[in-house]
Amino acid sequence: MTSQRRVNLRVPAGVEAGSRVRMSGMGERGPGGGPPGDLIVRFEVKKDRFFRRRGLDIYCTVPINVAQATLGSKLRVRTVEGKRVVLRVPPGTSSGTKFRIPKMGVEKDGRIGDQYVEVKIVVPEKLNEKGQKAIKEFADAEGIKY
Repeated sequence: MTSQRRVNLRVPAGVEAGSRVRMSGMGERGPGGGPPGDLIVRFEVKKDRFFRRRGLDIYCTVPINVAQATLGSKLRVRTVEGKRVVLRVPPGTSSGTKFRIPKMGVEKDGRIGDQYVEVKIVVPEKLNEKGQKAIKEFADAEGIKY
């Protein structure tokens, strides 16, 4: 016989996938009408399209364009808490550079992780004639072969 009942459960802050919580006496009755056993709840943490988690640290990748990477820029980056933090990208930043935002990770047992933001330079697939000319002039001025 199957029965259903609603149980209130407090989810601990910073819970990780695979973590378990034991709720004493909330399970099924024992054989022969014995006392109820324990209910064990196993957590699965849903994956996010933007954030990745390693321990208490949060990782994300943010696209930037060639001008932002070359000249420097300020980016507004979302945190796991839903806040927006301004991140300064210095001139000459390469694709794959990681920036650390302290204390913006997961909080657990009085400890707080960091958020790491990796920038990925996205190059335009097509340039109009004016853009091509400007890139060629830039390459010539900087002695970059193409």
